Amino acid sequence: MARSLVGTPAGAHDYLFAACDRRREREARAGALFARYGYREVMTPAVELFELFTRTGQPMPPESMVKLIDRDGRVLAMRPDSTTPVARVVAARLGGEPMPVRLYYLQDVYRDGAVHRGRRLETRQAGVEFIGAGGLKADLEVLSLAAEALSELGAGEYRVELGHAALFRGLFRALQAPPGAVEELRALIERKNFASLGDRLETFKNRPVCEAILRLCHLFGGVELFEETGSLGVAEADEALVYLRDMYTALAGAGFGRHIQLDFGLVHQLSYYTGLVFRGYVSGAGRAVLTGGRYDHLMGALGRAAPGAGFVLDIDALCACAEEAPPAPRRARRLIHFPPARLREALGMVAQAERGAYELSPCATLAESLALARSRGVAAVVDIEGGAEVPAFEAPAGEVTV
Repeated sequence: MARSLVGTPAGAHDYLFAACDRRREREARAGALFARYGYREVMTPAVELFELFTRTGQPMPPESMVKLIDRDGRVLAMRPDSTTPVARVVAARLGGEPMPVRLYYLQDVYRDGAVHRGRRLETRQAGVEFIGAGGLKADLEVLSLAAEALSELGAGEYRVELGHAALFRGLFRALQAPPGAVEELRALIERKNFASLGDRLETFKNRPVCEAILRLCHLFGGVELFEETGSLGVAEADEALVYLRDMYTALAGAGFGRHIQLDFGLVHQLSYYTGLVFRGYVSGAGRAVLTGGRYDHLMGALGRAAPGAGFVLDIDALCACAEEAPPAPRRARRLIHFPPARLREALGMVAQAERGAYELSPCATLAESLALARSRGVAAVVDIEGGAEVPAFEAPAGEVTV
């Protein structure tokens, strides 16, 4: 049976009317917030060279990218994320720009919905990249902005969960496991599959660090976790704990305390993220609507070494979880019937009125314009040629139409 031509590809969606309004409204609010912090907008192509993502340590697996072939036979990829293209812009186009550089974007990313288990093929994102600054104060700026974005764009309560890539990276180095085993362990921790994790660590049971790995996976909560954790016995991991404590203290002092939680089992792609990692949640959403972290090796892979950090918001997820009543369908209050020679006058009426107050009638005769108004529930037609407003519906007996 032939596939329907009026449907959409798997994972693709249409957006109609109120959904478009909600999307644009949140994009506008996100852009205004980012600009207030001194971030400037950039736009990158929807299509990039496939190699850009495979040679820079991009955590997106190649099989999840939507690929094309250009006329020269080169493999292209529909933009699977925006951080790498924005970093490319900084490396290639902003060589004379003094660091640090603050940039933001509002654009779509494309990922194979089948690989991502029913997720959207095309997702609208809003994000920031703070490139050229490292350390605690830079991370605090990014996190503060992320928290404000969740507060302004969400629909109620929000929380941000903090972790640090060096926690498990340090423990895995002490474990001395081969790279394949490290990725397997990371994936089990990410999925919270602790039973399988324990079985897999049996291979390394004679190494004391195994206990620290298992203990760290279960630590989630507030500031009390620092006392519960104590020393992990690995310098790199212990330094990460001190860093997280300093960050938590500063964020709490700035008024974000009740929205911040610690997740020591948070293990974003360890080959990509180098320090702070975090996720954001809002009420009504079943998964994270914000992800981010520090990625200090990305710019070096593009030929201009510089530290970087940022986050991305899923605009579609924010719109979907908002508890909003759909607005009433917007109808024009009047149709304008006009002869072609008086188009300028008709356009002037539309331009001077509030949004959606008038619509131009495409009809050739006044009678047809009146019929169109009735079919659309519009009360009257402005007849420019006749110089009058003509009711589309007859007034009830005893009622005077003005």
